[in-house]
Amino acid sequence: MRFKDYGRNPKLRKAFVQTKGLLIVGVDIGKASHTACLGTRHKVLVRKFNFAHSRAGFSAFEKRIRSLRFKSKSKRVLVGMEPSGLYWYALYERLKQCGFNVCLVNCLAVKNNRRTMADGSSKTDPKDAHSVYDLLGQGKFFLPVERDSELNAAYRMMRRHMALKKRVVRLRNQLRGIIHLSFPELNNVIKD
Repeated sequence: MRFKDYGRNPKLRKAFVQTKGLLIVGVDIGKASHTACLGTRHKVLVRKFNFAHSRAGFSAFEKRIRSLRFKSKSKRVLVGMEPSGLYWYALYERLKQCGFNVCLVNCLAVKNNRRTMADGSSKTDPKDAHSVYDLLGQGKFFLPVERDSELNAAYRMMRRHMALKKRVVRLRNQLRGIIHLSFPELNNVIKD
């Protein structure tokens, strides 16, 4: 069964995570740098690993994953992250190109899971990375919808078109308001 088939069924996701030989990686996404927590289902191997949001940072992270995969004798790697803004796209694509299984974790689930952890409910990057790691271990993740590049471009253009239409309407309403304040009688003379 392919990894993407596991994402549709919660029981299969749990079974996938509970098999032997799986290295679990939880990543907290940031604008300039990311924090990762790496380990197996039974123990955390690296609680805090920081890397920059750059090619050099991504390659250092990839090397760290490969070395821990070899040390822990894991056959597969599952990397999970929060879909925070736009910053997760680059890391997601890079890890997919490297051949790792990559998934996403709901942001609210991370927040709620962090509250139940022994470290307390304060928000730090290492705690969020460990919370993502913990949720992956429980099988609570989802797979993003993958589209081909042409369809992604069409969706981006459609979103941009809708944003521009909203902006035109907003500017038109502002202009009408300004004109009405300056020339109240103009509305009776000129109709749309």
